[in-house]
This record gives sequence, C-alpha cells and structure tokens, in this order.
Amino acid sequence: MTHRRRDFLRQVSGVALGSASWSTLSGTAHTVGLAVASPREDEEYWQLLRQQFPLEDGLTYLNAANICPASRPVLDRQVAYIADFHKNPSFQNREKYKPMYERLRGKLASVLHASSADEIAITRNTSEGNNLIVNGLDFAPGDEIVISDHNHQSNSVAWEMRAKRDSLVVKRAPVSVPAESREALIAGFERLITPRTKVVALTHVTATTGVLFPVREIAELARRQNAWVHVDGAQTFGVLAVDVQALGCDSYSASSHKWMMGPLEAGVLYVHSRRLAELWPPIVTAGWADDLKGARRLDVVGQREDPRVVAFEAAIDFMHVIGIDKVEARSLALAARAKRLLADLPAVRMKSPVSPELSGPVVKFSLRNRPTKEAYDTLWQKHRIALAITAAGEAEGLRCSPHIYNSFDDIDRLVAGVRELG
Repeated sequence: MTHRRRDFLRQVSGVALGSASWSTLSGTAHTVGLAVASPREDEEYWQLLRQQFPLEDGLTYLNAANICPASRPVLDRQVAYIADFHKNPSFQNREKYKPMYERLRGKLASVLHASSADEIAITRNTSEGNNLIVNGLDFAPGDEIVISDHNHQSNSVAWEMRAKRDSLVVKRAPVSVPAESREALIAGFERLITPRTKVVALTHVTATTGVLFPVREIAELARRQNAWVHVDGAQTFGVLAVDVQALGCDSYSASSHKWMMGPLEAGVLYVHSRRLAELWPPIVTAGWADDLKGARRLDVVGQREDPRVVAFEAAIDFMHVIGIDKVEARSLALAARAKRLLADLPAVRMKSPVSPELSGPVVKFSLRNRPTKEAYDTLWQKHRIALAITAAGEAEGLRCSPHIYNSFDDIDRLVAGVRELG
C-alpha cells in the first residue's frame, strides 16, 4: 500500500465534522487513489480500515446480515449533528436538513443506478419499504402474489396479512437447501406466474442461506403478465454493485444499518417512475401534498431524527472512498474462504450454495453432531464469535456474514472454533 493511501486512512478518523471538512475528505480520496488492486493483495490496507470501526477487542463479529457497526467517521458525524439538533431545535436551525435530504436522495439514486432522484423515497428500513409496496397497491379479490419461501417476514407474512384482508392468493416458490441452480430458481417462479399474478416479490440475496436470486430473468417472466416486481435488497445494498434498471424491477428496498454500515432507522425505497402513480402513500401528515414530486409522496411520515440523514450520506461517502467493487470482492472472498474451510470439516453440513453465480456473502451451515443452539452459545461464550442462528426448519443452522472490517484470521478463528465442536 502506498504511503498516500495509508496516510489517508489515518486521516479519516480524525476528520473534522463540518460539511466542508467532509467534502474535503471525500475529495481527498480521489486524489490519494485509495483503491487496491485486489481484495487479498494488501492486507495492511484492510487492517487499517478495520481500525475505523469501534468493534471491541477480542470480538469476532460475523453478523453483517443483521446489523453492521458504523465507521468512526459516520458515528462521529451523526453524534455531532445530534448534539447540534438538541442544542438548537428551532425551525431555523433545522432548515439546513431540507437540502441534505435531497442530496442524500441524489446519492441513493446514483448508488442504485436509478434514472432519477425522483424515484427514491427515504424510509426507515427495508421492512418499511417492503410494507409500503404491500399496503400501497390496489388489488381485486383473487389477485395472485408470488413470493419466495425464503423471503423475509416483511416480504412474506406481510403479503399473507394483505391477502387475508382483500381475499388475495399468495403462492410460494420453493427454494432447496442448498439451492440447486439458477435454472431451478427461475423455474420455481415460472411455474407459479399466471395472468392473475399482480406482484412478484422476491429477495436479491436471502438472509436464510445466502442465495443470490437471478432477479433479471424472473423479472422478465413477470413483465409478460404486467406484474409488479418488488425486490428486497437488504442483503445486497452496500456490499454488491446494484443496478435497479439492469435488474428490471419496479421497486427495490434496503436498509442503511446492514452492509452499508450506516445508522439505524434509515433506509431506501426505489420505485420506477412509470409505477409511482400506482402506489398510495402510507401516511399523510403535515408536510404531505398530493403534488409532491415522485417518490417524495411516500416518505412524509412526521418528525424524524434528521441527523440520521447526515449519517446515511456519510456512510455512502465512506463506501465510495473504498469503492463498491473492492467491498464486493473483499466480502465475497471472505465468505468463499468460510465456505471452503467449513465444508472441509466432516461435522459440517453446508446449507449455502458454493457456486459464485448463486452466492452472496452470507454463509449458512449446521453441525451433524451438535444441537445448533449449543454450538451457537459455545462459540460465543468460549471464543466471543458473534453469528446468527436459525433455530428450526430446513435452513436451521448458524449464519456467518463477514464484511470489510473482518479479516481472513476472523474466518480461520471461526473454523477453528467449529472444529473444536466436532
């Protein structure tokens, strides 16, 4: 790693918190040429980057699919604006957030490759975005909703609740564990889509076993019936390069607090411009108007903690400093190592697909001779390894989801701990 990149990373955590200082920081990244040639070529770079996160010493945190720590620059910026907010909560002081919302909206449109910032609503999380679609569309009795049986509850149970209310039909496309092939995933949806299908709601990468769905091909099937295609992007936003136009979806939801490493209670909902008029706003309150442009009609929900918007923008800036291509390569490399080493252990049953074309950076596995809860507790109590657990069902097991603040040593530590469990 060059001295300039090293010096830049050391500069990041000490940056002043004013907007001018943050702009200077972002600009410096391009001058420094921060990008590295490969995710494994420069471990010193990744070790320095790890220092930008306030994770406890001795903690091996492998649960990005649930919540990520925010970087120090993001946290410091949020804390500074929270203090400013409460020191002076006047209308005059809060006026500065209006352009900040629009700047964030523009950056989100760029990250997702939306055609316009008008297609972006700023939400509180993926669940809110999913439910905005579930409850915002009009249906007639007998209309069909096709979902994956690995969807998050906010994109599955929420549809079942809507179906009860309006006499809809929910169909579930099965997913084998581990997933067999892209063709099998596509065929699972193709069998269920009919002229009565009004929505196809799927997940870009599942939190259950880390399956990367062939969204574009499934969206093409749905479009033949003019069905709305909604994608839950909780496990891809901030870790994989996302192009909503290339995916061919009508809407896409995501959160800041997962792979984007931003604040809690901040999220995004993309809605294609041709579909916006079909969605009813979830809340109508002060500040709402029927002539609000584009997706802005969907994100007027009353008073928010405005500093979260600043922190969300800071998280996007921090991601750009590193480069989404480097983030994707590094996270996938860490996950691939975990899969390879865990699969070599006789006691492990791998539940995530190994093929790169089917894989996101989420790794699910179970132990043949140990109860899942016992393994989960032992890894935490003995080794301070933080994972996620699925207690029952076909996807029962432990979930490892590494991110850029992790190292290959973290993966090796997990594998060693699992090996001890036998």
